[in-house]
Amino acid sequence: MKVELKKIHLSEAKENLLCVFLMQDEEPPYDVKRFLHDVKKQRYEGKLLQTYSTDTRNEAKFKHLLVVGLGKKEEFKADYLRRAAGIAVRYAASRKENIVAMHLPSNFIARHELMQMVQAMAEGALLSGYRFYDYKTKKDDLFYVEKAVIVSEEDVADGIARGTIFAEAQNYSRRLDEQPANVATPAMIGAEARRLAKEHGLGFSLYDRNRLEKMGMGGMLAVCQGSVHGPLLIRLEYNRGKRFPLYCLVGKGVTFDSGGISIKPSSGMHEMKYDKSGAINVLGVMMAVAQLKLPIRLIGLMPMVENMPSGSAQKPGDIITAHNGKTIEVLNTDAEGRLILADALALGAEEKPEYMIDMATLTGAMIVSLGRHAIGMFSNDDALSDALTEAGEATHERVWRMPLWPEYGEMMKSDIADIKNISEVPEAGSITAAAFLREFIGETKWAHLDIAAVDMVKGPHPYLDKGATGTGVRLVIAALMRLSKKK
Repeated sequence: MKVELKKIHLSEAKENLLCVFLMQDEEPPYDVKRFLHDVKKQRYEGKLLQTYSTDTRNEAKFKHLLVVGLGKKEEFKADYLRRAAGIAVRYAASRKENIVAMHLPSNFIARHELMQMVQAMAEGALLSGYRFYDYKTKKDDLFYVEKAVIVSEEDVADGIARGTIFAEAQNYSRRLDEQPANVATPAMIGAEARRLAKEHGLGFSLYDRNRLEKMGMGGMLAVCQGSVHGPLLIRLEYNRGKRFPLYCLVGKGVTFDSGGISIKPSSGMHEMKYDKSGAINVLGVMMAVAQLKLPIRLIGLMPMVENMPSGSAQKPGDIITAHNGKTIEVLNTDAEGRLILADALALGAEEKPEYMIDMATLTGAMIVSLGRHAIGMFSNDDALSDALTEAGEATHERVWRMPLWPEYGEMMKSDIADIKNISEVPEAGSITAAAFLREFIGETKWAHLDIAAVDMVKGPHPYLDKGATGTGVRLVIAALMRLSKKK
């Protein structure tokens, strides 16, 4: 699907379907008002995401009109336009319209906010238009909206272009994350990273088992002991060797998490193909940063493993040594993500980046803490935390900063090793996991994003379909943009 600009007046829109977005109690544009004059309030009054549709009976150049409410003006957020655009695309799909026109409302938007608003519309349209049909065999039964046309008299092409980069990076992550574990093995993700690097001019390195053994990556090697698929560490770099501020992204890449010897319940285990979401998100961010040509250097580290039970699998009670030399007592093999992140974070810290961010589907406890509406954020730096918070509000991939007091670190001390991989007290599971990760970052300014609650959706959403969400991609892109402008 594509999003394009038509720099014309609303009355000149010739597409079969035109969508207009109105505030509650807002006076409709003249060219639309005549089709709404007799609409009763119980049918449409502009409440948030309330819709009204009608045929124009050849009284306008467009044949069908959809009106989507944006709610009260004093409560308006940019994400409401993102949602409204998503509803418009889905409505077009229900009518089997190949093209949908959407009017950019400008009467209540300040001029300096137009780019942000049109970016949100482009994102909503593209995110809503995405479908994962890779394994459907009857392709003739499937329908896609091919194009969304944004109608505006303002030159907002740059906002549409940026929204396209953001949304396509997220959709790329969604499609790759949705791949099942028998397809998306560590080797397959490594091959995809190589292809991405070649396409976008990124530096690329791939470390196999032999290299990982020499590097002392004990966490990665332990987690994959029970799998027939060997471990791989993917390293991508943008603007390698250039004199820009250096940042580092790390993503958890467990292509399937059975829990290992500490096996998970069978109910819902198929969803553990999404335990690679953090690493896949890093790929999406790297792609977008290259397209945006941000004035930064960026390293992406993705430790890829499969966690399976077998006669060779790691066992509860094992002691392993991470890349930075710290010893870890493994009390639960289902707390495996933090083991591979420990190695990757320690490796990333050696690069001495100005900031390091990791993304991981780390703890189910995050869902208990924040539900499915926010990402748990843990950070040792206020400036980085602020940039992520601001970016979260702009993208509606919101974060909530959680505490990391020293007492939580005390809960992770082991009697026989330096640290254990879970606390034996069933409390503060997400926080103690973050406290574990902190042991491997050295003095680096760092933020950990626990995306376990938001990596997938099961129910209705205004612009995300059921399955992998790619949540965190637009958030981190926006945060990196903010950080790059402060230098």
